[in-house]
Amino acid sequence: MPGRRWFWILVGIAVALGLAATGIATFYTDILWFQELEYFPVFRRVLTGKLLTGLVGGAFFFLVTYVNLRLVLGRRRQINLVGGLVMPVPVSMPDRARQWALAASAVVGVLGGIAAYTQWHVVLAYFNATPFGINDPFFGKDVGFYIFNLPFLRLIQQHLFVSFLVAGLISVIAYYAFGDLRLALRRVLVNRRTRIHLSVLASILFALKAWGYQISIWDLMYSPRGAAFGASYTDIHAQVPAYRLLIGVALAGAVVSLLGIMVQNLRWVGFAVLGLTVLSVLAGYAYPAFMQQFTVSPNELAYEIPFIEHNIAFTREAFNLDRIETTQFPATENLTMADLKQVPGTVRNFRLWDYRVLRDTYTQVQEIRMYYRFNDVDIGRYMVNGEYRQVLLSPRELDINLLPTDARTWINLHLKYTHGYGVVMSPASDVTGEGMPSFYFMDVPPKTKTDLVLTRPELYFGELTNHYIITNAKEPEFDYPRTDVQAIEPTFYKGQAGITLKSFIRRLAFTLRFRDYQIMVSGALTPESRVIMKRNILERVRSIAPFFMYDSDPYLVIAEGRMYWFLDAYTVSANYPYSQPDPETWINYIRNSVKVTVDAYDGTVTFYRVDDEDPIVNTYSNIFPTLLKDFSQMPEDLRAHIRYPEDLFSIQSRVLLTYHMTDPQMFYNKEDYWEIPREIYANLEKTVEPYYIVLHLPGESAPEYMLMTPFTPRGKPNMTAWLGVRCDPERYGEMVLFQLPKDKLVPGPMQVESMIAQNPGISEAMTLWGQVGSQVIRGNLLTIPIKGSLLYIEPLYIQAEKVKIPELKRVLMYYGGRVVMGTTVEDALSALLGTGEDVPPDFPGGTELPDISALVARANRLLQEANEKLRTGDWAGYGRNMEELARVLADLEKAIAAGTTPSFVVP
Repeated sequence: MPGRRWFWILVGIAVALGLAATGIATFYTDILWFQELEYFPVFRRVLTGKLLTGLVGGAFFFLVTYVNLRLVLGRRRQINLVGGLVMPVPVSMPDRARQWALAASAVVGVLGGIAAYTQWHVVLAYFNATPFGINDPFFGKDVGFYIFNLPFLRLIQQHLFVSFLVAGLISVIAYYAFGDLRLALRRVLVNRRTRIHLSVLASILFALKAWGYQISIWDLMYSPRGAAFGASYTDIHAQVPAYRLLIGVALAGAVVSLLGIMVQNLRWVGFAVLGLTVLSVLAGYAYPAFMQQFTVSPNELAYEIPFIEHNIAFTREAFNLDRIETTQFPATENLTMADLKQVPGTVRNFRLWDYRVLRDTYTQVQEIRMYYRFNDVDIGRYMVNGEYRQVLLSPRELDINLLPTDARTWINLHLKYTHGYGVVMSPASDVTGEGMPSFYFMDVPPKTKTDLVLTRPELYFGELTNHYIITNAKEPEFDYPRTDVQAIEPTFYKGQAGITLKSFIRRLAFTLRFRDYQIMVSGALTPESRVIMKRNILERVRSIAPFFMYDSDPYLVIAEGRMYWFLDAYTVSANYPYSQPDPETWINYIRNSVKVTVDAYDGTVTFYRVDDEDPIVNTYSNIFPTLLKDFSQMPEDLRAHIRYPEDLFSIQSRVLLTYHMTDPQMFYNKEDYWEIPREIYANLEKTVEPYYIVLHLPGESAPEYMLMTPFTPRGKPNMTAWLGVRCDPERYGEMVLFQLPKDKLVPGPMQVESMIAQNPGISEAMTLWGQVGSQVIRGNLLTIPIKGSLLYIEPLYIQAEKVKIPELKRVLMYYGGRVVMGTTVEDALSALLGTGEDVPPDFPGGTELPDISALVARANRLLQEANEKLRTGDWAGYGRNMEELARVLADLEKAIAAGTTPSFVVP
């Protein structure tokens, strides 16, 4: 038995040492990582803040508990072991009683320290706070008090209250166990020393409770009780007086508790607790509820108007809605081809490619090898051959999970397959005759016919790079697939990323961190080899600055011949007074104050401050003076690609649904509540996503990169307004809300979708194309404002069900009550605004000219399928194929007779 016990003791010691060694190794390698990125001052500041906050909080919990236990133990040499109604039995004080008290206090101190440790940011923000310059309407406190000071005061009050409450409970238990506190019939018997101790503790708890009621008064700035978020009439005229009464009662309870020093029992402490409890129910809950129900609710609007006004003003300021420029948009129906010629940048950049569809196309035609993957398609704009063009692009990332199982060796995973390669880029509006994207960048290595330059196509950092790699090993890296193997030169990383394995300690530390013994024993590594970890761009950025909230969609740009990732960082709060929280994120203040770039080759992370007016980012600048660079230091090539983030725009759009109403009576009645409209994507009804477009705003001569979304009235499908925000650096962040006339019907997205579906020619064509293993995909319905009119454009794609290679086949347009379908933008516009006619019901293609090469390819496919069905005896399927073949041949005959092969590109 003793041998087995020692065995488990040794096992426990070994496990503890292993965990400790892993933790130390992780801590050490984190220091090396921050030093490599030159953000060690940030790491040190966060670590110092955590340790000091945890130590102070833990020390306070420890001292409060230990002092109280020492008061319980005193100098006594014996204790009465059994308390209560049973006669106590005197026994000698255990020799280790004080050691046990010290140990118990240490446990409480550790738990308190952990609780405080996590609140380091609250403490640092309090000591580095920046005022907002805006005061709340009732208490006259600066908004910064609620965002920076109040959380700190609440933290201190809660920690003090919990520490003394825990100490009091432990003391009561100890006194009871030692026989100093006994339960008699109808009373509690205590000696004088115990009574004084517990009376003082009770007095302290009452005083802290009074402080808590004062904090509750300030918390009324977030009350959801009234007609709008924030302090309401009932809160100010009933809840505040109730809390002030409770503050007085709690302070009286503190005084009454001290009477326990002079009286023979703790009855007065019990009376004080009972009185505070009863009053908290009657005054703190029942009285405000009574006033709300019987005074305010019968005439709520009259009472709540000033409070609604505060809610509207503070909410609009917190979400930057007060800076939106509102103007009227006439939504005329007199658009002409001459008008379109005045906005060539808009027409040239009609976005025909949906990013979801294009990802499938990129996957099928440009992934090249099984281990490459297009994770996402980003939208941007570039000057291409001297022209301002909207593009879609996606990096060709390496996904090691796609390697065959037998190829996932340690050398392949960590030394060989280290990076993705290149990017695919195509203009948003150009399509080949076969319905495929017209590439600006394609293939491996990247090829382009434009003036865009990419000299560093390797991607060592991205969205799929979730494992560590080691570069500059003896084994060369796999660069990209080549046919001429003999001509391949060994590839070695030439960047600066990574931590060198120049010492035994570093090798051991990384071995422990990754639990990978190969790092220690591999002969392929040298002292110059570099460990590159945290290669996922979100993990990389969040590790440096976890106190920001980050946009969910990082995007890639090409600048200075290299690839960079852009991430938008937000400063947020849920403590802005009177501001209605966003229903999805529950934050009630947000600013996009920081732009982050990550070099896709060497992993350099740079934080740029783009909003000097945001007090929260200024507070973080005070805490971390070396973290943020000024926006003016961002290179021009990178600055040209900033864009307004979609997540922020979506949050603002959701809040604007209600808070475009600035009249309190209209707000209260919700008589002009808006909704985000719905649309049809593929065959499913979905909420319209905000979309980036290149647009000539009314009155502007040059096209701009915009993010926009339409709005419809609640429960109605017609459009009532659209919101746009500028993305180009010169006027970045300027928001404009165009409100449509209320005396005329302007169709919303779902109405236009219905008109498209009801058009006999279009409906017949989509039904026809959706047969025989094909799928019709309806893309984004784009609402494009042009010269005071709204033009609706929807691309139509066709793809096979088995091998998904979507091809753009038609362009649908709606304007002025007419729906047309064309093969090209030019055809559709000609039919809509020129001499063309509406789509006739007897010809699925309408005025468009069928694509001859596509018809020939489809005819060949249909013939092959028909022969296959004939061999298998599927006579019904054979008949359907032959009927479809006859229709395709008829379309081919018409196209040949027309003598034109249309192009999808607008000249």
